[in-house]
Amino acid sequence: MLVISLSGVYTSRWVLRLAPLLSELPLKTVLATFLGGFIGVSPFFDFVVAAPVRVVALVVCPVFIFAPLLLTGVARARRYVLAGWLTQVLYWTPSGQSAMRRLLAQAALQQGDADSALLLLPEDAGSNLILIQAYALKQDWAKTLSIRTPTEGDNAFLAGEARVRAFLALGQQALASEELAQMRERWSKQGEGPIGYRSITLSEARIAASSGQVQVVQEKLQQPMQGVPTYVLFSILAEAAANAGEHDAAAKLYAQTYSLAPEGQRDVFAQKLTAYGASLPEVLPKKRSVATFALLGAIVLAYGVQLLLESRFNAVAATLTLGFLDRVQGVPDGDGWWRFLSYGFVHGNLVHIGFNAWVLFDIGRLYETRRHWGNVLASFVLGTVMGAYFSMVATSGGIPLVGASGGILGIAGALLADAWRSRAPQDARLTRSLLQWMGLIVVFSLAIPNVSLWGHVGGVIGGLLWGFTRQGLGKSRQVDVLAGSVSIALIVYVLARAAIWFMTHLSFIQSI
Repeated sequence: MLVISLSGVYTSRWVLRLAPLLSELPLKTVLATFLGGFIGVSPFFDFVVAAPVRVVALVVCPVFIFAPLLLTGVARARRYVLAGWLTQVLYWTPSGQSAMRRLLAQAALQQGDADSALLLLPEDAGSNLILIQAYALKQDWAKTLSIRTPTEGDNAFLAGEARVRAFLALGQQALASEELAQMRERWSKQGEGPIGYRSITLSEARIAASSGQVQVVQEKLQQPMQGVPTYVLFSILAEAAANAGEHDAAAKLYAQTYSLAPEGQRDVFAQKLTAYGASLPEVLPKKRSVATFALLGAIVLAYGVQLLLESRFNAVAATLTLGFLDRVQGVPDGDGWWRFLSYGFVHGNLVHIGFNAWVLFDIGRLYETRRHWGNVLASFVLGTVMGAYFSMVATSGGIPLVGASGGILGIAGALLADAWRSRAPQDARLTRSLLQWMGLIVVFSLAIPNVSLWGHVGGVIGGLLWGFTRQGLGKSRQVDVLAGSVSIALIVYVLARAAIWFMTHLSFIQSI
């Protein structure tokens, strides 16, 4: 519950940007965060929370803490009808649904889908900012300029950026420069926020591009700007080259822009390429997270088998079968080597596996977009093994160890190794985020009983070992396939070995 409530702090800060505290969307998230935190700290202060309250909290807290993240993910997957239906199920007041629909519309805009964003938006004044961005994305410049522009808050600079684009597209450079000057003045008075900085920098680059100042545009776009899609940067560079008369360079830049743009925006750049007589480049299909989903399915399936064993025999049957039980007295083959990996497929309870599945879903997909599927499985296996090894070496008593968190932190460690050696600004931010997150995991491992600190530390070290080793092995795809194949073989073997152990020691399990 402490971990869930910590996630709630992040989600609360996020949704408070969409609606006032006392409206439904943020209020449900904030109350769920406080309830989860209260129950989480109650053992440390000798509070006794009634069992019905704990059961309700176990359901309500994760739902309303993770719902905004889940619904945004559904919208980013372009499942807008499903996202809208879930919004109606979870939020019952007009204010709650309105705030959530604005969030879904923002997700649609990130996919370059302006039409879906307009369909999702509620008809209220709070939607003006997103309306302006949607019409700018559709290049409907008259409507972009007709909507009342917000002037307060860092997000309001997004409207100013859209108006600069509209003025430039209509050939009104003087009005674009005037809008930029107003943005700078507001930015210095209201406070120098990151969105304002980004909007002003992009507007400066667009104005320079309109007069063909390629050098100036390059200097502006070299500055790190969090949240700006790469295709936007290429499109501004392409426009600068086109206005400077560098038609070959412009065609190449528009081709790169087309390849990087979301599906909803490709038609715009296809027209540019057609005007230059250039053919449309091949767009590679979006990489699927095969290994992540396969691993997630295996862990969930193993948990289902675990529940079946527990209901048929006793509550410790699955732990005895799959768990890492080094120096635990009375367990046959408790130190079997296969347990160094098998324990990753058994969990303490529904919250345990739920949290691990959620983190695996995020971290695994992120790593798999950068590396071949084989690396995801290899880092999971090595992280799981190293988690057990460090737990064994660092402790003197018997160790019962369960859960996939060591392997998941192995994937996170491999991702950290990749980002650490990258010079890209976004990877510098990713490195900081991963280190902060791992620091929080260490704090929770120290503060919460029965959470394995060394299992987590060993998992990260195992992932780092794989990540740095893989970087030294070159770019051969055969290495990735071999690593993935060996990992699959090991996972299948240890799970089969666990099944054989269970059948062999059935009388022992029944006697407990």
